[in-house]
Amino acid sequence: MPEKKYKVVGLGHAIVDVLANVENDFLNEYKLKKGMMKLVDESDIKGLREYIDIVKEVSGGSAANTIAALSSLGHPVAFIGKVRDDLLGRTFEKGLKEIGVSYCTIKAGSGKPTGCCVVLTTPDAHRTMNTYLGIAGLLTSEDIDETIISQSEIIYLEGYLWDNEEAKRAFKKAIEIAGDTGGKVALSLSDSFCVQRHREEFLHLAENHVDIIFANEEETKSLFKTDNLETAISRCMEIGNIWAITRSEKGSVIVSGDRIIKIQTEPDIIVVDSTGAGDLYAAGFLHGLIKGKDLEVCGKIGSIAAAEILGHFGARPEISLIDLVKSKGY
Repeated sequence: MPEKKYKVVGLGHAIVDVLANVENDFLNEYKLKKGMMKLVDESDIKGLREYIDIVKEVSGGSAANTIAALSSLGHPVAFIGKVRDDLLGRTFEKGLKEIGVSYCTIKAGSGKPTGCCVVLTTPDAHRTMNTYLGIAGLLTSEDIDETIISQSEIIYLEGYLWDNEEAKRAFKKAIEIAGDTGGKVALSLSDSFCVQRHREEFLHLAENHVDIIFANEEETKSLFKTDNLETAISRCMEIGNIWAITRSEKGSVIVSGDRIIKIQTEPDIIVVDSTGAGDLYAAGFLHGLIKGKDLEVCGKIGSIAAAEILGHFGARPEISLIDLVKSKGY
């Protein structure tokens, strides 16, 4: 079989992140639950922006962050996500193209504006996200380029897209094309509330259509309706596939077949902002898989990539990840 053009194509929300530091009292005042993602409207975003000191504005979105990091790791990659042809939309596209990512969606000439996420980081480095999806959640089947998907070794899907029926159909179309053309499917569960909303459908995907699942501990436990991680891991083993479960400062657990591999975090991490840490872990892990590494090595590379993002604001790497990984001996 000839080599495909792309190693990974990501499908997800095209969002511009607005980053700010706040105290815990700020979250309480605005009734925001720490560490969670809340969907808000355009007026909520405008209101929040009036009361925060913005540190940085940067192209974001979970799957887009993973794809950006894979580009930094030296892979040919592409991203499919919906923006409006407005200032934020052009900013989003420019940000991806500048780092070598092929952006494969025609910007909409009308409709809702480009999506925006206000990311509030508290002193303990937890991030609470307030997301106005705008046009980002309105991806349609027409936005899925069959040639792009068929030319990818792996498609990487963001669970958040499952919240919209049109986007769900786009999701399914991409999965079908990948299945027909020998591509693998990776899925990020995105958020524990997202899992609660779509538990049965996510389980169906995991059991029938997905090869690699990325989730944090809370999302994994939510998927299997248990408070016990060991119970959740047992269910992962029953389903099969590869499960990469992140656990913040406790590292991560890789589950594949009858293997359970525990990965430590990188030592001496100074945590400034945890935004995008899971996205970068997924990129490092996929980098290892693409390179044919053992799953334990994949997990270690994931930890290295996640550690880089923890040390600064924003969910895009500030140094060459491929150089960083090589400096660690991988």
